[in-house]
Amino acid sequence: MFRITPIGKQEEVMALPAKGHIVVLGTAGSGKTTIALLRAHHLANLPDGGRVLLVTFNGALVEYMRGICNSRSTKLVVENYHKFARGYLDNRGKMPRWNGILGPEKKAYYIEQAVESLKVQYPTESTFRRSKKFFIDEITFIEKFGFDSLAAYSSAERIGRATAYLSRKNREWIYIAYEKYIELRETAGGKYDWDDLAFYVYSELQDDDRKRRYTHIIVDEGQDFSPMMIKSLVDAVADGGSFTFFGDVAQQIYGSRLSWRDSGINTDKVWRFDVNYRNPATITAFAKDITQSEYWQQDGDMVEATVQIAKGPKPVLVKFSSKQREMVWVVERAISTGRTSSTVIVCRNRADIDSFMKLLTNKGCEATEINKDTPGYAHMKKVYLTTYHAAKGLEFDNVFIPYLTDDKLPDPDTVASAVSEQDAYADEIKLLYVAATRSKYGLYMTYSGKLSPLFPDNSDSYDFHDEEDVI
Repeated sequence: MFRITPIGKQEEVMALPAKGHIVVLGTAGSGKTTIALLRAHHLANLPDGGRVLLVTFNGALVEYMRGICNSRSTKLVVENYHKFARGYLDNRGKMPRWNGILGPEKKAYYIEQAVESLKVQYPTESTFRRSKKFFIDEITFIEKFGFDSLAAYSSAERIGRATAYLSRKNREWIYIAYEKYIELRETAGGKYDWDDLAFYVYSELQDDDRKRRYTHIIVDEGQDFSPMMIKSLVDAVADGGSFTFFGDVAQQIYGSRLSWRDSGINTDKVWRFDVNYRNPATITAFAKDITQSEYWQQDGDMVEATVQIAKGPKPVLVKFSSKQREMVWVVERAISTGRTSSTVIVCRNRADIDSFMKLLTNKGCEATEINKDTPGYAHMKKVYLTTYHAAKGLEFDNVFIPYLTDDKLPDPDTVASAVSEQDAYADEIKLLYVAATRSKYGLYMTYSGKLSPLFPDNSDSYDFHDEEDVI
């Protein structure tokens, strides 16, 4: 195990009993992932303590955790939720050949087919004239909460769906579309999709009277899990075992806006980590300015940093006259810092990663792209490339965030397909927050053209430069 000594509240959480439910909420850089790993290691080494599952949302973070943990305990498993779910369903004989899980495109196709068939069946019903995106999002909402009847769906508060108005009487038509979607996909051989996999895991667990495989389950980056994911993991814990939830609502970047309180966790004690060990006060100040934006949706569970341990310079924003000049500067500066520190360029998508990778390679730099298949971890003195989403939970000495323009952030396609612009902007601004708070020292942000409306340009927590100042 890596050499880290927990302090303060971290030490208190480490010492908590190995039973019951525990919730830890923390600000970015407060050591949640580190303590999750330490607690997992501790529980896996208890005499007769049973198996431990440490589970997170994305594959890139799993590889990072495995890299820094280096635990040799055969009782500790680190994996993402969907691998856990597929493994359990397969163990129960419920995972079809060739996977049987619909991807987003296939899911959208069968939902559209369901709605089109219902338009023919009910030609005067106006609900079926709503957008394809609305039906996809509403059916996903049903799946994430695991509503297994019209009564359950009709009586529920539509958490995260307030801006997409739907009267209670019209929910019947949505549920009919949901049932039609299930019928069509199953006829085509699709037993699950990625959003309702957790519902079937939970349902299967209700009928599974075998001894549970894991005595302790720890969830990291729990804010990105759906209620059904959490419920299934809670139910997967052996009698007398423990369930520990680590999360930060400020980094909730998968659009769910769902609370751990809706997920079957039973505790009246919440531990709050408000000391930031990663980010200097300069970066914490900038991150706080992001959360003061008109587009940021406030949440009572959000934890703000009250103390910062690290020291570093002010974040920097540089404006360039062209995208090409911007790329060249970012690459040259990243190569320079990468010689003596871990450095990452955080990109919007794979296309941007490919563009930067090509330029880095041409400069003789062997950069590493971070994704779910990346071995090891991001502590080496070199240059990394990653997306906003894959950067979750990671940290680097220096962070570069290019292309902070209005045609990249918010993403036009995301805004166009969203139920409301308000929801889209609220999700997109958290990507900037996540990227900025990956830095342990330097934060370099760049753009050419028009600056993103999500950037806190009226803040004094960063230094602004024209390209003439830095070239």
